[in-house]
Amino acid sequence: MTVARDPSLQFLWLEVTDLRQSIDFYREILGLPVQEDIPGAAPGAFAIVHLADHKIYLAPGAPRGMGMYIAIAFPDIDAIHARLVKHGLSVPPPIDEGWARYINLFDPDHYHLLLLQPSQP
Repeated sequence: MTVARDPSLQFLWLEVTDLRQSIDFYREILGLPVQEDIPGAAPGAFAIVHLADHKIYLAPGAPRGMGMYIAIAFPDIDAIHARLVKHGLSVPPPIDEGWARYINLFDPDHYHLLLLQPSQP
């Protein structure tokens, strides 16, 4: 007998024009953990951005992010805003809409990121 579960997101696969630039953006600018040395994969084949329960795979290819939003929750959106400004990005302060405070941002391949701090846990 199988136990029914809701489907869950396993990972997102993002094709990027410059893998090194994308790794640096997600690691250095956003401060997210990025794994480059993937056991069994050829060097430079892809990298993995680790989020709590999910992963974003970055792989060389043709970006196809038109119309897609990727929402990433952070515990302190003000700290993320300060980090972005420190790295030279011109971004307005977080927008507060009650349900969350968020920053709209595009990564190097124009994937639309919504960096947010939810109002409710």
